[in-house]
Amino acid sequence: MPRLALGIFAALIAHAAHGALVNCAALSANPGDYKVVLDDFAFASDPARNNADLAALKNRLQFSFNGQLDALRISAAKLDKNLQVPMRLIVCTGRQPSLTGEEFTDALAERLSDQRVVVEVWGTLDLAGSAGAAPAPRAMIGYAIPPVQQYVPANEVRPIQLLAYPKSGGARAIDELERLPELSAFALVGLGTKASRANRYDLAVWAFSRAETGIADSKLRGTNADLDSLLVYVKHAACLTRAGARTDPGYVGALRLVPAQNCTDKP
Repeated sequence: MPRLALGIFAALIAHAAHGALVNCAALSANPGDYKVVLDDFAFASDPARNNADLAALKNRLQFSFNGQLDALRISAAKLDKNLQVPMRLIVCTGRQPSLTGEEFTDALAERLSDQRVVVEVWGTLDLAGSAGAAPAPRAMIGYAIPPVQQYVPANEVRPIQLLAYPKSGGARAIDELERLPELSAFALVGLGTKASRANRYDLAVWAFSRAETGIADSKLRGTNADLDSLLVYVKHAACLTRAGARTDPGYVGALRLVPAQNCTDKP
């Protein structure tokens, strides 16, 4: 969606009612796992609220993303049987950030990052259509990446990504929403950032590499300056992580065999 249209769409639905950003007790459970947080979606209109597809969307998204996480674990195990991807989906019922994600202050991002949240997703759903056409689903989906907000300077990359669906006129928004193709990429950015800070080099490089592919695929569906800067960050972070592995005397993995790169200049 063009930037102007995105701005207009956001303005039209910004008035939609959101509840307070309630606490989610499940965030404190399973302290050893990285977490993907799925909040409640808000509805911008009564027709959207009464639409059967949109009403059932969250359940289908839970099923879809659990499948995506399983696929990531299998992919990692095929690459290295010792490479574990300890991510789990956390559903926070009643938690509805505002469309712009203004609740995600630096203090909240630090707390979420400490709870090993790698991404939190929320959104506003609506129905829209031209005269004579059946209303079609439209959505604005927000993604907060707490580890990026905690560790990466704000002038380098936006830790909150806001995307409009569908991304092209020929796409079916409900299909995109059922799988949120960017969600796994953003989760991997957060995972890579946390793993790198913990010197879990193999996991971090794997996550950054998979995230790079996902972000590049997303960019093919439309221009987005925030995705551009996120892609630059991911490539640079992967380079720094590989360099850190080569110089860490306690690391004995395969990254020691990767040729050295110049990480001084960002891609």
